[in-house]
Amino acid sequence: MTGAELAWQTLRQLGVSVVFGVPGGAILPLVDAMVTHQDAVNFIVTRHESAAIHAADGYARVTGRPSLALVTSGPGGTNVITGLATAMTDSVPVVLLVGQVPTTLIGTDAFQEADLFGMTMPVVKHSWRITKANDVGVILRQAYRLAGEGRPGPVVVEFPKNIQFEEVDDVVIGESFTDASKPRRWNPEPIAWARARAYLKRAKRPVLYIGGGVSSSGTAPLVAQLAERYDCPVTTTLLGLGAFPARHPLALGMLGMHGTWYANTAMQEADLIIACGVRFDDRVTGKLDEFAPKAHIIHIEVDPAEVNKLVHPDVVLQGNLQDILPKFLEIVPEATHAGWRTTIAQWVREHPLKIPSAPPGTVASAEALQVIAESLDDEDVVVTEVGQHQMWTALFLPRNLPRRFLTSGGAGTMGYGFPASLGAKVATPDHRVVLIAGDGSFQMNLQELATLAQYQIGVRIIVFNNEGHGMVRQWQDLFHGQRRHGVRLYNPDFVKLAEAFGIRGFSVNTVEGLKEALAVSDSVEGPVIIEVAVPEDEHVYPMVPAGLSLSAVLEG
Repeated sequence: MTGAELAWQTLRQLGVSVVFGVPGGAILPLVDAMVTHQDAVNFIVTRHESAAIHAADGYARVTGRPSLALVTSGPGGTNVITGLATAMTDSVPVVLLVGQVPTTLIGTDAFQEADLFGMTMPVVKHSWRITKANDVGVILRQAYRLAGEGRPGPVVVEFPKNIQFEEVDDVVIGESFTDASKPRRWNPEPIAWARARAYLKRAKRPVLYIGGGVSSSGTAPLVAQLAERYDCPVTTTLLGLGAFPARHPLALGMLGMHGTWYANTAMQEADLIIACGVRFDDRVTGKLDEFAPKAHIIHIEVDPAEVNKLVHPDVVLQGNLQDILPKFLEIVPEATHAGWRTTIAQWVREHPLKIPSAPPGTVASAEALQVIAESLDDEDVVVTEVGQHQMWTALFLPRNLPRRFLTSGGAGTMGYGFPASLGAKVATPDHRVVLIAGDGSFQMNLQELATLAQYQIGVRIIVFNNEGHGMVRQWQDLFHGQRRHGVRLYNPDFVKLAEAFGIRGFSVNTVEGLKEALAVSDSVEGPVIIEVAVPEDEHVYPMVPAGLSLSAVLEG
């Protein structure tokens, strides 16, 4: 067999059933070899390579397994670099197969040549260049293993065209996927466990702070057990939403720059913070030297690069949450922190989330999201673009299950959400997938309406239209003397645009109209676009200005 044929034999054994990508000359032998597997492998051809990598990202976040994207050399590969960086910062296991010119032409500036092996290395866990067809099976298995093990992330396999054609002398498949996926075991020092036990026994105002690592590790049930046993309030990062049920009485919601007043204040007043699967990024901590000034910190984290990077914890338990949390639960005492919970309950009453009024002909974003929330089940998937609507969604559209809220957190990639929702719907065809988008972010991958229409992928797209880049406008209003520049957008008629692709479209500017459109969309099998007119001058609150302490919350 050829290198391309061996690749598909290996990928099938690894469980690949969906590929997102765009064909091209340097990857064409691999595309051709896919034909013999087309009954088992669904090739979703996106209209742009950036959408292919984001769609694979969405698929991986929902399934929890490494996903596959396929693009050609040169511009095909360079177009996915932002998507790789997005997956890297958010710990998403994506495997990218990228074509390359024949090995005899590498370094000659051949047509559509680019050093994708070198270009991608800063934004992936690892890159490979296949130089022998015999190595195809082994390298692909290594790629899938590395993408999913430890802290998940993207990997790149560069596949020169002549190696795709090259015949395999000796088929080397390599270790099985099951064996290759066995996680590395960590064993923290006994002194670390002893110190953690002492802090747990002493604490009166604990907070459990969780992030996307809880969802990706599948340890949400253990986190809930920990919170309930220790009677400990729980706050989540943006990527951690859904890892702890929003409806749970211990839930404080999201913390950080646009977190709830009571979550941020709880962090500042806590005497113990138990951090699970988080990296203490700047959007969470605010001013570092004033973050959680009264608390001891226990940090449970798989990635050693994230330990002591920004915040210096008192106890580090390094390892997979699947390994560490069961042992941690053995030392957690059954406790009651009634006084602490009473204080927090008072904060919740005194500092609730607010829904601002909206001018006639518009719907307040927060109110629209509450209406949307009423139309969804816990199993439905919510995906967002990046901007004000993203923060409102985090605050006003509660999620109760892991892997049911997808967004670009670390990179803040506008244009991520639409193709990610496409991938999420392919992964979960039996559940609703709802994209919450701003008019600015939505237009960054607008061409994928054609992909939705071609494959009849039934994503419900809800575009919050404030005729501009709302979050940038908010920062200009608050921190740049209200000098608005470069934020006003000339938008298409979104309903006519939908109709041009054969997609059902609605435009609403009242709560009643939104409810009606949502009801009708449930009876439509294919994709739907609902445009919601929201106020141009809305600001999303709460907000902690950049560089200030979590105590400096603006409530609006």
